[in-house]
Amino acid sequence: MPLIPADVVRYAAAIEPSELAWGRLHGRLTAADTVRLAFLRRCDLGAGGEMFARIHAQGPSGPQLDAFCREIPGAATDAAGRIWGYLALVGRSASEGAGGTEPVARQLAAGREEFLLARAASGRGMNWRESGALLGTDRPEEVDAAFERGEELLGVAVIGLALTHPDPAAILPRVARALECALESSDHRLRHQGLVALAHTARLHGTVDRRCLDLLRRCPRGSEADDDLWAYVPRHRLPWWLWRHQLRAGLWRLLSGR
Repeated sequence: MPLIPADVVRYAAAIEPSELAWGRLHGRLTAADTVRLAFLRRCDLGAGGEMFARIHAQGPSGPQLDAFCREIPGAATDAAGRIWGYLALVGRSASEGAGGTEPVARQLAAGREEFLLARAASGRGMNWRESGALLGTDRPEEVDAAFERGEELLGVAVIGLALTHPDPAAILPRVARALECALESSDHRLRHQGLVALAHTARLHGTVDRRCLDLLRRCPRGSEADDDLWAYVPRHRLPWWLWRHQLRAGLWRLLSGR
């Protein structure tokens, strides 16, 4: 089986220490990717990611890393290796396109359910008690599951997704859901967090969608999102009401300066 890129593993599963070790010991990962994934999972879990921190601390020295991986409980078991068939299919699908046979599609769906969705639903994928850990959220499925559970720090995870995920199409629907929930419940903290996430998305990706704009209009003017949309999104894509607000604010600043 060929090497599997770290980003395939990162986004396709909430991997456990024994599974990461198995992948390294059976040639699915380079030493550098093993250490990188250990760092990312340590960040996901914060203080609870001690074993990942210990893997990361070995550095990309192959013999030293491999010796430590052999000591991880469960690393030599068949159970630890099951995830890698799924990850190989994900990697192959990413490189060859969305096509594939029906059995392959069923295997992908089953693996996604077991190694990503079920772990996200149970909260195993992230440490939901630490804001610092949640700022590294990079799997949209973790945010979706947090909505269903009603996590207290949900808004922090939405900000983390905006900061870390490479695709705004995966970010903006979760930002919109956060804003909708905040407006429906008059949750000012969640509203602020949703606006911060929208501002980060505009700044990092230079884009926004109609749903988020409609929700932004229902929020008080003068937020971080107003300013970053105006600064980073092409002006012709912005609505008239934001133009009106920003031009008025700019004129007021100009007159005040005089």
